[in-house]
Amino acid sequence: MRQVNTDRVFVKQSYPVSEKDIIPVLDFGPFLAGDPGALARLGQEVCQALEDIGFFFIKNHGVPQELVDRVFAENARFHALPPARKLSVKVDGKGIGYMPPGLQHPKYKQDEPARKPDIGEAFFIGREAQSRSRDAGAPDPLYQGGNQWPEDLPGFRETLVEYFDAMEALSLRLLPVYATALGLPVHFFDDAFLHSRPMGILRLSHYPETPCEENQFNASPHIDGDFITFLAQSEVPGLELRTSEKKWIQAPALAGTFLVNAGEILRLWSNGRFRATFHRAINRSGRDRYAIPFFYSPSPDTLIACVETCCDADHPPQYRPVTVREYTEWFSHKVFVHLKDKPGRSPYYAGDRPDSAA
Repeated sequence: MRQVNTDRVFVKQSYPVSEKDIIPVLDFGPFLAGDPGALARLGQEVCQALEDIGFFFIKNHGVPQELVDRVFAENARFHALPPARKLSVKVDGKGIGYMPPGLQHPKYKQDEPARKPDIGEAFFIGREAQSRSRDAGAPDPLYQGGNQWPEDLPGFRETLVEYFDAMEALSLRLLPVYATALGLPVHFFDDAFLHSRPMGILRLSHYPETPCEENQFNASPHIDGDFITFLAQSEVPGLELRTSEKKWIQAPALAGTFLVNAGEILRLWSNGRFRATFHRAINRSGRDRYAIPFFYSPSPDTLIACVETCCDADHPPQYRPVTVREYTEWFSHKVFVHLKDKPGRSPYYAGDRPDSAA
């Protein structure tokens, strides 16, 4: 496996780049090993990355590459099934199961230009009722009812649950880093995650080699509606980020790392200090592309309101306090055709998100 030996990566671009267009590669090894001073250093590095571009790579994260490889293999195996078998676990009203092409259509403002349907499909799971992870024994509250699993696919369920557990464990270990990045006590996020029922979603995406037409994408420009997202690196690049100057630039694929980004929940908590960056997927490789993002959010009843380190007399709170449940439902009906009946509650006083992906 190719080793990552750089600490800063310029993304592929068609425009001149600035220092803020650099995705840093952060070494989590010293922090996970408990080295003195590692938490403070890492918190500062994460803070800088999320203020500048909203993304960073992590290496030495502790998740076995062999497990990541098995999940990619299961992703390809599932999406190679006949359509009828995949549709036997078609996505339900909670967003769990197989999502065929045409059901993802992000639109955050009414005046955004119309786009053609995305070319892509995906399979979603939440925490498994019989998972080995913390608080096992019941599904996530927001996704009551549990997961849907295809029949006669040995090893598929077991591999995905193993990966979900590994990613949840990594997410929880990073909570002190995010608290430190915001200048908060290291246990600030414990009540929202460790002492309650946080939500996780694992998505197995398939973007076929079919070229996108004009104004069409494999995944339309969007933000993530969670707290933190982890993207394991595939062999085929295709993710593009929008910089603060509204330039689209392609992120490289660095073997053995995760690409991590802040979701909208973290942006709201930080009063806009941490960026929830618009990103999109365009598969220009001429071959199928697979992705396995893991999304992690606090307990649905957690109230998201500006933290004290991110507001003062000159910087008052910009957003309406909302619960994670209210925001997640609002976000879902803005993004997914099959979840349009979940109005939720917007955190924006104007209703729509002030900026768009246009």
